[in-house]
Amino acid sequence: MFTLRSMLAVVLLLPVSSAYAQTNTFATGNLHFDAKDMDTNGDQMISREEMMKYGEQMWDKMANGKKTIPISVAAKDFATGGLAFNAQAMDTDHDGTISKEEFLAYAGSKFDKMKKTDGMIPVIDAAKAFSRGNPHPSQAHTPKESTSPPK
Repeated sequence: MFTLRSMLAVVLLLPVSSAYAQTNTFATGNLHFDAKDMDTNGDQMISREEMMKYGEQMWDKMANGKKTIPISVAAKDFATGGLAFNAQAMDTDHDGTISKEEFLAYAGSKFDKMKKTDGMIPVIDAAKAFSRGNPHPSQAHTPKESTSPPK
């Protein structure tokens, strides 16, 4: 009897779980912002070209081949990925989604507003301006094990 009830519960929950998965198809969880990754030539400076190329890579990770991303999902990806971008402000056509063009225009605008040296921004300035400050889960520090003997 218990087995029959368990199986019935599983069968009834399957449509609910698959419906949830379908509504969350954009959330990737693999977005991670690091200003150092933009500096492809290692000169500690970021050109607009380097930033835009990095932006395209970020878009590809978030969009998973889709043409647009819902604002709420983009905001979540930015927050968990450590990127201080305003998803609502990106939606310039106010359709509730962000396109690649809107995303890249926003990124380019952020770059253009920063003080530059020879048309480039220092990596450290980009990190301060664009980073939300939360470390990527794979880089989060875990407490070290105590080496003192147990009490």
